[in-house]
Parts: sequence; C-alpha cells; structure tokens
Amino acid sequence: MNETKTQELFQVVEGMRPQIIEFLQRLIQIPSENPPGNYNEICDFLQQGLTELGFEVQVISVPDEMTHAAGLTTPRKNVVATLRGSGGGRNLIFNSHLDTVPAGDPEQWEYPPFSGAIADGRIYGRGATDSKGRLTAYIMSAVAVARSTISRKGDVIIAATCDEETGGILGAGYLNQNGHVHGDMVIVEGYSNHIVRAMAGVLQLQIVTDGIPAHAGYKWKGLNAVEMMAKVVQGLAELQEELEREPSSIPGMKYTTVNVGTIRGGTKVNVVPATCEIEVDFRVIPEHSLDQIYNRVLSILQSLEQKDPTFKAKLIRITDFQTEPTITDESSPLISELQEAVQEVTGRTLPVVGILAQSDTRWFIRNGIPGINFGPGTSENNIHGFNECMEIEDLIQTTKILAVLTKNIVS
Repeated sequence: MNETKTQELFQVVEGMRPQIIEFLQRLIQIPSENPPGNYNEICDFLQQGLTELGFEVQVISVPDEMTHAAGLTTPRKNVVATLRGSGGGRNLIFNSHLDTVPAGDPEQWEYPPFSGAIADGRIYGRGATDSKGRLTAYIMSAVAVARSTISRKGDVIIAATCDEETGGILGAGYLNQNGHVHGDMVIVEGYSNHIVRAMAGVLQLQIVTDGIPAHAGYKWKGLNAVEMMAKVVQGLAELQEELEREPSSIPGMKYTTVNVGTIRGGTKVNVVPATCEIEVDFRVIPEHSLDQIYNRVLSILQSLEQKDPTFKAKLIRITDFQTEPTITDESSPLISELQEAVQEVTGRTLPVVGILAQSDTRWFIRNGIPGINFGPGTSENNIHGFNECMEIEDLIQTTKILAVLTKNIVS
C-alpha cells in the first residue's frame, strides 16, 4: 500500500514538472538581493500564489521600530503558509529564505541573473539554488501530497523568511522568538547529496593594538601598532595549527577554523601607526564552545603582554552573528525518516554530515524544534557566484523525496 502511494506521488510530481520549473523561474525573476533587502514584491507573489495552491497564508511584517533600530532602510517581511491536515498528526515545517546575495556584475553572467533562463538542463539566475530552488521544492512537495489521494492528519508549514544572508535575526529568528511558527520538526535549506545534522558555531572578534604615533625618521619615539598586530596574527596562526590537531568526530566538520578577515592600520606610510585593527572569524566545531575559543585568544594576548610590557591590545566580541554550534543527534527520527524517503526514491541513502557554516536551523532548534538541512542543489551550482544554477532533474527528484517524506510524516 505504501509503495502504491509513493508511485502515485512520483506521477503527481512528474505531472507538475512544468509548474515546478515555471514557479522557480518566476521567483528568480523577482530580485530580492540583500543588501538592501527588498521583500514586497516576492511576498506579494507568494501570498497570491500559495493561496491559489491551497495554503492559508500570512505575511508577517517586522515592526518598523525593529528595522530602524537595526539600521535597515527597507521593510522586513516573512511568509508563513500552512496546508492544513485533518488534525491529530505531526506537523512538518519547511524553511527557506527569500533573500539572495547581490548578483554582482551582470556582464559576468552567461545569462542575465534575474532571467530564470533554461539551458543544458539547468535553470540559471541568482537564487536558483540558494535558496529559491529549495523554496520551490518545499512548496511543490507539499502541493503534490495535497493533489494525491493520500489523507493528511498533520499540517505542512512553509516558513519563507527574510535576511538569512545577513544572520536571520528578523527572519527565522523573529518568527521563532515571537511564536509565529510551530511544528514537530523542520527541514531547512540544504543540499541533495548529503544530510546536514550539525553546523559550526560562529565567533567573531575584533582585536585592536595601540601604539604611539611618531615620524618614521624617529621611529624609536613611537610604538608601531601594526608590528604589534603582526605578533597577534602569528599567534592566531599557531592557534590554528593547534586546532587542526583537535578534529571533530562529525564527518565533514574537520576542525575549528581561524580566519583573519580584515585588517586596518596606520594613517600614512611615513607615520608610525598608532592603531591597528583586525576582525577574526572562527567556525567552531561542537566539541568546542565559543567561550573556550575566546579564552584561548585572550591567552595569546596575555602572553604577548607578559613578554613585552609595551604591548597593548583590546579584545572585543562582535555579537551580530554569534551563535553556538547547533547539532541534531544522529539517532534523530527525522534523519531516519528522511533516509527512508531517499531510499524509496533513489534506492540508496545519503551521508550524514556536519558543515562549517550556519543557517536558520539554529533559530528552530533554540525554539525546541528538531531540524536538519536538506534540499535540491549541490555546492557545484555556483552558489553566491556568477552563473548560479539549478539542475532540473535534481529539483524534480528532490521534490519527490520531500513529497514522500511529507507523506510519511503527516499522513
């Protein structure tokens, strides 16, 4: 009986193929680059389109005072759409974001970045994979179940959120913190060639060294803040070597990474620099905590101060994107149920991994909702680069997998 239902879903999704492709093309054709974050048109499109597809749709606007406090110049909106079941079942959330990174120079694209052009079995455009392709698969997998003869007890909720590319605080963060989304489990944007159950924590630090300005011809009268910072950078390089000897036990996560991302110092080549500043990004494996890494950096600075009484440095936490590592246990039923759906569609299972990145999954996990990352596309799809694309067959097959998963959870 279950096999019959699965075959029915396959046929329904195949019958929806033109609609699925067209829906993704239309999403790509609505620019939603962040910054600045323009959400009006795409939210209007989803409100109308999802209502026509049978969802109950809410467009939830973030209060103006919150956007102004965050220094944003455009409104922030989120879409929550629910496909109701008869009741008494498990409720499944699909989360994908509305914003994309900027398209960059359109002359560098083989096809215009907001065209949704089709060539060689791919759909091209900014957001084709990240994350409008994922959103399309999530929506259409729920619609496929609704169009089948399969009865549904649980609800399917689509949470299409803003600002993931800049931290998600007013997107998935706002929805979860203010009780706008409820469910038993969540699938968040991911790739089709593995299941992500763990994501690295993010710690970002600003380090400032203080010197004394002087004429370069009288260097001994000053203290060179850039040269002091060179010692800090060397200390961070040595810390990276230490961390490489402390690998994660989770496949794919490697080890905690240290990246000196920016450096600023000095005012003029013939002046001994009075200050130097770096910003450092750490991707922290679950075996470490943010405080542990912070304290190891603090120890580097303290050691330099002990060796050189003239060394002065300030260590400041940048909290905008700070988050602890997020992890879903490998024995989670959500993972096994997704693997069963993958098996039903493809005849195989997928690797279960962790990655040194973050996503909106963390907001749901903080809200007590177990989550993993899975969706159409792979890292080969030029995500964030020129010529971003989505393989059409990957989009269709992943929609089938997600439809089977939806059937298994809400029926």
